Amino acid sequence: MSDKCENNVDKDLFLDKIEKLSLEIEKLTSEVYQMKHKLDKSNKINRSFGLKSLESSEPLNFAKEVFGIGSPTKRYLLSIRAITEMWKNRKNDFLITIRQQEKETHKDLKALGIRIPIDDIKQIRTLSREILSLLYIACELKGVEINEILRDILLEINEEGLEMVREIKNKMVLKSHP
Repeated sequence: MSDKCENNVDKDLFLDKIEKLSLEIEKLTSEVYQMKHKLDKSNKINRSFGLKSLESSEPLNFAKEVFGIGSPTKRYLLSIRAITEMWKNRKNDFLITIRQQEKETHKDLKALGIRIPIDDIKQIRTLSREILSLLYIACELKGVEINEILRDILLEINEEGLEMVREIKNKMVLKSHP
């Protein structure tokens, strides 16, 4: 009888140890899965096509960055940049990007960009019209006179126009001729 009792105690002890071991394995499996998920997510961010285009572009001094609504940990901004690298048999384009950055370090996490040929006046005119439409709507909703704002914008552009053209020629056109 004592052997049977000892055998049951050993059996219970063994089952208890197996149960604890199984729980530890489940916990470790879960942690490994979470680490793999974070790594995959990190690698996906690092492979972003937009970030590569962003690295190949240069900021334009006359084009100010526009900040969007952020979050507690991230900020979003739109910027117009110059990009000279060859892409689809084109180079010397404007790159309009939306960037997601860490709020504290300002490190770019993701970027989405659209290239517009510098000499495509029709596309640039359409883009300008849409932006001015947004300005018009905002002014109407706020009860602000838009004519004064447009006059100021045109004056700024006229005053800085030659410098803007010079910057574009230095960053783009001259770089395209070796």
